[in-house]
Amino acid sequence: MSTLVDYDIAKRFVNLAYDRALLEAALDIGREVKHVGDQIYIDLPEVAVRMIQSRESDRLYYLVLGPKNEYVSGEPDLPTLADPSTDRVRYYDEDYRGHPIRAVALRVPVEPGTARGAVMIHVAERMTVRSDSARQIMLGMVLPQALLIIAATVAVWYGVARGLRPLASLRADIESRSHRDLSPLPETQAPRELQPLIAAMNDLLGRLSAVLAAQQRFIADAAHQLRTPLAGIKTQTELALRNSKSPEIETTLRQLHTATEKTTRLVNQLLSLARAEPGEKREHATEPLNLAALARDTATEWVPRALERDIDLGFDAPEGAMVIDGNPFLLREMLNNVLDNALRYTQRGGQVTVRVASTANRATLTIEDTGPGIPEAERERVFERFYSVLGSGEGCGLGLAIVREIAQSHGAEVKLDSGAGGVGTSVQITFPRVA
Repeated sequence: MSTLVDYDIAKRFVNLAYDRALLEAALDIGREVKHVGDQIYIDLPEVAVRMIQSRESDRLYYLVLGPKNEYVSGEPDLPTLADPSTDRVRYYDEDYRGHPIRAVALRVPVEPGTARGAVMIHVAERMTVRSDSARQIMLGMVLPQALLIIAATVAVWYGVARGLRPLASLRADIESRSHRDLSPLPETQAPRELQPLIAAMNDLLGRLSAVLAAQQRFIADAAHQLRTPLAGIKTQTELALRNSKSPEIETTLRQLHTATEKTTRLVNQLLSLARAEPGEKREHATEPLNLAALARDTATEWVPRALERDIDLGFDAPEGAMVIDGNPFLLREMLNNVLDNALRYTQRGGQVTVRVASTANRATLTIEDTGPGIPEAERERVFERFYSVLGSGEGCGLGLAIVREIAQSHGAEVKLDSGAGGVGTSVQITFPRVA
């Protein structure tokens, strides 16, 4: 838009300057109008005519007509004004010899006593010289403007980037956070315009952390309070089974014993889930630990359970340490839940294998069984709390939810797949390794 305006302004000034030059040429010719009797002629030397017709900028065309519109001098085919007028000076545009021209018509009165009327002097030039001059002026104006626009763009880009740098840092801080991190956002380096927003977000994070902590305290306290009476009920049921003489009462007591065991397991899993959930105020200390040794020791504790169910529990890991950064208590709880599921759902005579493998920067813990397996359509939903595959039996639907929570708190990924040969279930947990 600025270029168009500049071009229009330059064209108007160029036209004004060239129109004045045309008028000056016409006035020069008018000063040389002579008359002898009734004859009018132009007293221009040949050198002057050649100078007029071959200016440095472009050639001029001229035509002088007498009072009766008779030809006096110049280009006889030069276009003139179609309508006569009494104005002394008039400008007009025409086409001449295939080119657009700009012309001026000057009326010069003849001296009284010899002839009546006035002499009309027409001087014209091609329009191209005006367009070229306007274009050159425009280019001379546009170049500094273009440099100014580039400089302003660079300055605005640098200023905006510098001004938004704290916002980009805040965004990177939020993006890099775990869903478990509810600590306040830093307010010191943020722009003043964002500080009220950060304060509001910190207030929301604080309230959310308080709500989660209260919920977890309630679950943990309830679980702790339920463990003692459940243990008492289980003990009393076992005593009653020993002293029972009636088959009907014994059947009822066994059902009560099974329900008590299931409730006790549910309470223990709720307690584990409360420890593993995000927002927990009690920070679990992490330390470098050998994943292979931890997996081997935990699997060894389940050997009696495997022998009781006639299941082949195996362990496979290469030599050497596979160091990860984790909390031993939570990782044992995670592995216990996976092994409990594997041994619980694998039929007698089946196999459960705990395998540890590693790459340059990852360590993978795999627990594979030969049980009934999990349908592919259900493999994502089984991580939901209290969701169990239809017909799976005695599970309460919290084991894999606890496994995912603990894995995510360690930056690990959990994946479910089929076992070897498409039989059973394979739970793969991949951890980042520590140098």
